[in-house]
Amino acid sequence: MYTRDEKQRFSNVAESLKKYRRADLLDSDGKSVLDKLYVDLLDGNVILNKCLLDNTTFLIGRKGTGKSTIFLKLENEYRKERGYLPCYVDVKTVYESSQAQAINQQYLSEYFDSSQLKKYLMGRNFIQSILEQIYNEIDKQCRGVIDTLRGLITGNTNEELKAQIKSLRDNIDDNLNFKQIEIPILQQIKSVSNVSNKNSEQNGIKYGALCEVSSENFEVKANSEAGITSFEESVKGREIELTDIYLKVFDIKNVIILIKDILSKMQIKHLILLLDDVSEIDGDALKLFIDTIVSPLNNWSEEFIKFKIAFYPSRIHYGKIDPGKIDIINLDFYDLYSAFDIKKMETNAIGFTRRLLESRFEYYTSGIGKYFDFKVGTNEIYELFFKVSMNVPRIMGYVLSYLHQSVIIYDKKITRSDIENAAERYYDEKIDAFFKASTYCLLSIEEKRNIVQLKKIRDAVVNRSKEIKKQIVGGELSGRLYQKEHPYSSHFHVLKESDKYIDSLELNHFITKYEERANRDGKLTNIYCLNYGLAKKNNILWGKPKGNENRTYFIERPFDYTSLILEQIKEVKVIRCSSEACGRIFSEDDLVGLNFTGFKCPDCHGKVIVESKVDSEIVKDLEKAERLPLIEKAELNILIELYSQNRHVLAKDIAEEVDMNSHRVAKICKKLDEEKGLVIRDTQANPYKYAITEQGKKYCVFRES
Repeated sequence: MYTRDEKQRFSNVAESLKKYRRADLLDSDGKSVLDKLYVDLLDGNVILNKCLLDNTTFLIGRKGTGKSTIFLKLENEYRKERGYLPCYVDVKTVYESSQAQAINQQYLSEYFDSSQLKKYLMGRNFIQSILEQIYNEIDKQCRGVIDTLRGLITGNTNEELKAQIKSLRDNIDDNLNFKQIEIPILQQIKSVSNVSNKNSEQNGIKYGALCEVSSENFEVKANSEAGITSFEESVKGREIELTDIYLKVFDIKNVIILIKDILSKMQIKHLILLLDDVSEIDGDALKLFIDTIVSPLNNWSEEFIKFKIAFYPSRIHYGKIDPGKIDIINLDFYDLYSAFDIKKMETNAIGFTRRLLESRFEYYTSGIGKYFDFKVGTNEIYELFFKVSMNVPRIMGYVLSYLHQSVIIYDKKITRSDIENAAERYYDEKIDAFFKASTYCLLSIEEKRNIVQLKKIRDAVVNRSKEIKKQIVGGELSGRLYQKEHPYSSHFHVLKESDKYIDSLELNHFITKYEERANRDGKLTNIYCLNYGLAKKNNILWGKPKGNENRTYFIERPFDYTSLILEQIKEVKVIRCSSEACGRIFSEDDLVGLNFTGFKCPDCHGKVIVESKVDSEIVKDLEKAERLPLIEKAELNILIELYSQNRHVLAKDIAEEVDMNSHRVAKICKKLDEEKGLVIRDTQANPYKYAITEQGKKYCVFRES
């Protein structure tokens, strides 16, 4: 039915949508076809045009929503414009490599104790790596600009620019140069801190150590001597944050002056810094990065530097950037389409699905119709792909990939049930791994507690949805809204203030925000839908009755899951006064007040503690894990991917599936081979290929279902 070429072309469609992070779309000659294949989430390139405005822009969306693709398109567009220099930085990769390469500098030990020194070094190395990446990108881009403007920039000016860029990098690359800047500043801080501590102790106040000591930013002077004087005045009697130290040590204001001077000579009016995967780094590093690099460069550069930053929802930090001066663009279904036309959200979303799939199939194949069973109906195909993916392009790519493996290679046409089965497989292999991966991972007890809590919430939501379906079918829920032949129960609502408890479930695609409505009591609620594959796995009918008269279906009282979710929170932890004589129990609502008082009981002033009720389950999990040595999460993710591939694969193929760069994958695989015997490396291949060993398979076979 299909030729080998037609099957391969279908696979190319799937792979192009699965593309991870910075993977570009290339033709057979290695040339980018992004301009041909880019499809905006809104008709008329609304998102792209808004991103191209001369404003700092936050792109907010879950994994796979197209942030990196938009960045690639932005780079293409900026390079067509005179006066703009786009520079892309993969923050996650820079952070990971900087932590692995952090080297202890003995001369710093007199300024920090051991724990503070580790924290300082990790932060310092991260900032060094970020600045180095920015300088390298500027250098690389500038060489192209210099070549283009060779007639305008010649002789000494050309060489001077190259020397300036090299000097900029050397200031942080050369440890001796850096040490000459760093030591006087730390000495001054230590001296001032000691005086402050002595005065404070005399007044009965004890201050913390150097890097635990300030909360306000100081005015950083381009002139270092003036800066130290200003800094000295600012720290007296207050604590000094690491952010403040880094700002001074790296002399961020002077960095801005030097960059502007270099680029202005090349007729560059705007430096556009595209920062990808910012939310992938841990919380402290994210705050440090925004406060030390992004905020100063954005606020002090007088409109010269503009940022385009990719964030996950609920993993955003503004620092000292005024949110009112930022263009915030949400890429997830509800947040995006409700902002433009709330009455046509689903229609517009399905429109994007149609445009995206048709664009890919028309470019790579002879058209989408050849591969799908026309009994389904073309419109129904796009509607179903919207439901299984909630408009996430990467999920569409995986579903198509599974369809290639299960249908196309067997010369069959794709039916509705095929798409649903592929959605269930995607849930099992890619989404549910969030929980499955915890058993053998080196996670803290608190991380394991959070995972257990989320799992309980997920299971409670699924069980309630199954029970509602049973009640509809059995006639316990009756009335015009409830139809026995179509017992829909895939959506639910919670009071808006309870969203925080299910943020992680939404971030990891277990659920998706679908709508906002007032409930029967007039209170604002958020309506969520289950992942289509999760619903299919549990035989839950996805959707709601058609017709305008059924628009309020999911704000009916049976679908109010607020109390259900709060019950799960109460089941897994208790907040109580540690004093046996008092023993007062607090609610989640009391946490704001307790944070303010330092977790002191208002009745007896005893310490308030948060106890977990799920530690027994964690102990069982750990007992199960004792069968095998615990490994890092990244290592387990690679093993799971190798297990699913069941063949020798390249590092780049693994990288595209586990959201890592191929160099890091290769490094981890080497460790898993040489130290743990979990991976086989084919070193005769060029480049190396990797496969999982029988011992490695045990980490995957024994995972919980």
